[in-house]
Amino acid sequence: LNGNDGFETYLWQNESGDTLSSQQMFDVSQTGEYQLTVFDKYGCQAADTMNLVVFQVPEVDVSGDGLVCGDLNSPLSVSITGAPEALWNYEGSFTWTTNQPMRLAFSEEQLKSVQLNASEYGDYEIYYQLKTTDGCEVADTFQLRFHPQPESLFRFEDDAKCEGYSKKLLFDGQAMESATFYWDLDGCQFVDTLGWQQYNVSVGAFLAEPPYISLVIDDNGCWSDTTTLPLGAKPNFTMEADHLRGCDELTVNFSSMLLTDDQVDFHWEFSDGEIVDSQNATKHFGTTGHYGVSLTITNPVTQCQNGFTLDSMIQVFPTPTASIVADPGFCYDDSAQIHYAHSIDSSFCYWEFDGTRQLGAGNDSITVLLEEPIGQVQLKVKEYGCLSESVEMMLKRKPHFDFYTDSEEGCQPHGVELFAGPEDGFLSYSWLTDSLPNPTGESVFLNLSDSGKYEIGLIATSSQTGCVDTLIKPDWIWVHPKPTASFDVDYPVALIEHATITFFNNSEDADSYAWDFGDGTMSFEFDPIHSYSELGDYAAQLVAESNYGCLDTTNLDIKILPFNVFTPNAFRPDSDIPENRTFMPVGLGADVARFDLKVFDRWGQVVFETKTPEHPWDGTNKNGEQAPMGNYIWMANFFDIQGYEHNQKGQILLIR
Repeated sequence: LNGNDGFETYLWQNESGDTLSSQQMFDVSQTGEYQLTVFDKYGCQAADTMNLVVFQVPEVDVSGDGLVCGDLNSPLSVSITGAPEALWNYEGSFTWTTNQPMRLAFSEEQLKSVQLNASEYGDYEIYYQLKTTDGCEVADTFQLRFHPQPESLFRFEDDAKCEGYSKKLLFDGQAMESATFYWDLDGCQFVDTLGWQQYNVSVGAFLAEPPYISLVIDDNGCWSDTTTLPLGAKPNFTMEADHLRGCDELTVNFSSMLLTDDQVDFHWEFSDGEIVDSQNATKHFGTTGHYGVSLTITNPVTQCQNGFTLDSMIQVFPTPTASIVADPGFCYDDSAQIHYAHSIDSSFCYWEFDGTRQLGAGNDSITVLLEEPIGQVQLKVKEYGCLSESVEMMLKRKPHFDFYTDSEEGCQPHGVELFAGPEDGFLSYSWLTDSLPNPTGESVFLNLSDSGKYEIGLIATSSQTGCVDTLIKPDWIWVHPKPTASFDVDYPVALIEHATITFFNNSEDADSYAWDFGDGTMSFEFDPIHSYSELGDYAAQLVAESNYGCLDTTNLDIKILPFNVFTPNAFRPDSDIPENRTFMPVGLGADVARFDLKVFDRWGQVVFETKTPEHPWDGTNKNGEQAPMGNYIWMANFFDIQGYEHNQKGQILLIR
């Protein structure tokens, strides 16, 4: 959009009032309302509004073969993307045209395809144009070449002048002069060029099989088939060498012999540039490499030639240097990967072992099993017939050992003796335990006081190799928790009248229980109830046992008492017998904490009162004065040691 010249300031906005640009010219790509406000140099303003509609345009891409060889017909196709089909799929929306309508015709014209039919080989441009229902146009150009198919036909023609030395080779195929010809002479030589693709070719040296001449043509991207013909001429000379391969350096004697008598000159050429003009030659190859050898014989009168070239006829290879890739200072596991350091495709490795052996197949990279703490590996390498000197390497492995015990399970606390089981000699041991420092020796005794599973480890050190290895057995020793036997009873002291005792089991970590009540009877209940039938002291015992056979024992003394209520009918405080000096109607079995005894005179007055059976009446009244001789009434309310309440009363005679 152009706001025209001559204004000082431009302000472009959309229908929302957003500022889009302050330049005179403004590029837009979307449908919408565009507003322009301009100001001249005096600050006066003018405005204009435009409603712009931008239609969708599809993308088209014409595809097909850009080079058609040996044919004048080819299809093309079109890809249409980026817009709805309704915009471009209608009658008359497309056209196909070309820059050479006199030489190229269209058939089967479709919206997305066409068939090309050319009358001549050559380069063509094809134009495709598509118009949308909104009148928008889009186009694509496709460049195509129809090219004749080359033919690689050739033949040999006898040459009377140099019969037996060379053959005339004539190209009879089809190709443009700009085409590239790929000749394979199989060691023979072009000895003369007679014209475009016309040569004299040598018949070659004496070979076990006749040479084959091959031709394939690349004619501007169109490739011919390959034509191959045997040369078929009777050979005229031989070329031989007493050695074809050597190691590091090589001296070779070359010889040649004519199979047809003639007076010729001999010309040897070697790939390192040396030339020898004699029938036979001796050549020293002082460095490694592949050397080509060429021999040409020439009749100096007729100038007829014959020759043959052997690429890489002489091959001098370096003697390999054996080298083992491994670490002699490393302590390997039972096996080690070792390699020949400079391996090539032709490397053949000869491995020898002492205290080791090869696992599986392998040539330059093998796996070695270390059967002994120290093993030897030896290597020789042959490459192209060249054998290296031997190299050897000592390899070390980690110690072989184990450890064991006779008691992998036990009850807390568990004493266990561990024993090392060496498979190698010269081993010393350090045990991995919770104690510091770690105990050493072939055996160790551990007292494991806590329950749980214990991880035991053993470090073995070889004084022969210096190698160290650690064996860890996780959760190996299992110490089962010792149960805790504990119980109490409702009445550790009971009266024979109520001698049924309830036992309360407070044990922990136990699964079975054995009760001994001390009177010759037992129970296996969790909370048993037992009745004692006789007076006495009984040692009740509980044995608690876990499912793992772990035991704990506890005891509790139980006393069974008689309930003594001995009520005398008289007492004398000044008696010579101590038991007759006081009065107490209740004896053994009363609860001293809940006891009340009152003594009344004949008028109903309280003469004496006590709250414990341990304080009997000594014949005095509340004031501490001696009570008069006579009959008294007593009343007792008390509980026995098991909580049963008793109310008793009676008469007592105080004697003075």
